[in-house]
Amino acid sequence: MLGYFKAKQQFYKFNLGQDNNSQFILGKYFGERLLGLTGQIDFKTYQKQKTDILLLFGFKDWQPMHESKIQLHLSELIKLYPKGHDALRQLLNYFSSQQIVLPSYRTIQDMFTNAYSMEDARLDELISVIPESKKEQLSVLINKEDGITPLNVIRLDQKNFKYKAIKAEVDKALGLVELYDFAKNFLPRLKISKNSIRYYADLAEQYAASRLRRLSKPQQWLQALCFVYHRYQQIMDHLITSFIYHTRGIMNEGKIYAEKAMTEHSSGLVVDLPKLARFLKWFPNRKQNLTHDELNHQAYNILPEEQFPALAQFLEGSVFDKKAAKWAFYLESSRQIALYLRPIMLAVPLVFYKKDSDIMKLIDLLKKHYGADKSPSSFKLTRIWRTPSLKQ
Repeated sequence: MLGYFKAKQQFYKFNLGQDNNSQFILGKYFGERLLGLTGQIDFKTYQKQKTDILLLFGFKDWQPMHESKIQLHLSELIKLYPKGHDALRQLLNYFSSQQIVLPSYRTIQDMFTNAYSMEDARLDELISVIPESKKEQLSVLINKEDGITPLNVIRLDQKNFKYKAIKAEVDKALGLVELYDFAKNFLPRLKISKNSIRYYADLAEQYAASRLRRLSKPQQWLQALCFVYHRYQQIMDHLITSFIYHTRGIMNEGKIYAEKAMTEHSSGLVVDLPKLARFLKWFPNRKQNLTHDELNHQAYNILPEEQFPALAQFLEGSVFDKKAAKWAFYLESSRQIALYLRPIMLAVPLVFYKKDSDIMKLIDLLKKHYGADKSPSSFKLTRIWRTPSLKQ
């Protein structure tokens, strides 16, 4: 009886002759002389052992007066752990911490039934007060339109980093942003955990829209609203990942472009230095009666005119400007930036870990500019960027 209580925090009445555990213990620790014991412990002995065990461990026996306290705690647990097995695990921990013997399975089952019923009623009452316009928007998500519900479209994950996939993800984000902003402000009023929001979102994501339409209207709105809240954040993650992917791609290509340009520049100097030496030997010994045009013609035949600036920089000790080469490549990549990066920048509410950062001010300027459908050539930085307060 003591072993059962330590394992289960419950008391059981069992038959010594029919219970395999009892027979094993009797045979292992008491030998053959007690294996013949049968029947049950009498009520008086059972109560005496039960009282002794409760005193030994400091536990209280389950009483009906405990039910209201446990029911109230379970109602709070359901808000945090909507899945039954998670709530049960937490409830068992609560019984252990309060040192109360577990009630019967039927009692626990009834308390869970009441808790879920009260939670559903509470959520239905709260969700029913949302504006009618939002109710209509949420209902549209699960209603059929040409055989496909908007919910099914939103469920689809981004397939790759190509233009069409990114555009589809941006369109989904723009279509959900209004509902997401509402959900972000409204869901805290429900006093449910992030775990619960994820649970209701998963229900809407896993099951068919036809199943959602069979639920009560408040439940439809609740699950759809949690789904929008959770799914919008996932879409933002996809878009940010796409932004990072293409930004790194452009930067890596720019680095390769600059390295290649520098290599070509260096190899060109190696080739042209002999021509420079030949030019320097020729110039003092040139014919003195050459006309200006003849002089230019012979000089440029030895050392082409386009090589003069590069050789002059080399002789002055100037090095190849890799940064300028990278920016030249970025300028050539303007179409790629317009297709892949600009839509994401406009759709994602980007933030920076430093407050009053220059980078966020620049992003806001770009968003305002491109959000007004203005061209890149018309973008101008204002004087504010030259003020001391914005310098790092």
